[in-house]
Amino acid sequence: MKISICIPFHWMKNWQFFMMRCLESIEKQTFKDYEVVLIKHSTMPVTSNRVMESAKGEIVKVLYMDDWLDSEDYLEKIYETFLDDEVEWVITSASTNKNPQWTDDIYIGNNKLGSPSALAYRNYAIEERFDEKLSWLLDCDLYKRLEKEYGKPKILTNIIVGVGIHPAQMTNILTKEEKQEEINYLKAKYG
Repeated sequence: MKISICIPFHWMKNWQFFMMRCLESIEKQTFKDYEVVLIKHSTMPVTSNRVMESAKGEIVKVLYMDDWLDSEDYLEKIYETFLDDEVEWVITSASTNKNPQWTDDIYIGNNKLGSPSALAYRNYAIEERFDEKLSWLLDCDLYKRLEKEYGKPKILTNIIVGVGIHPAQMTNILTKEEKQEEINYLKAKYG
């Protein structure tokens, strides 16, 4: 198995629509050597970790259930990128971020890489996955740890992951105080 597509499942309004769009985008892929791993466990960070831990493929592609692969050759281009043995992790463009770029202060929320759905990595590259104390900045923390271990990501702007925008996203759910707590936690962790 070359690619594991890891979908953390959680209940949300219109989940049937989101899940159908996500799965249909996978089914249309030209690259077929993949598995889909879909798990519902508890909180979003815990569920995300459990689904990633269950991946059997050489490459792990994170794809949140409200997001989708925007082109039929998305997985093919991911796979071709990992043929370069020097590539450990990849970030692709997203419908919400067409020009991803690394920022040294990503750990305090200056995330110009984008959603976790823009991420793919070699299955051995991450032992400690998402920090389960985080909800909003869990991707920023993981990106920072990947950068510390392997350097900056390979960024692909020739493929796009679609990001579903809706009121149930962490950005819209968490209060300013909760977001500030996560920033303070990461400042202490990396400061």
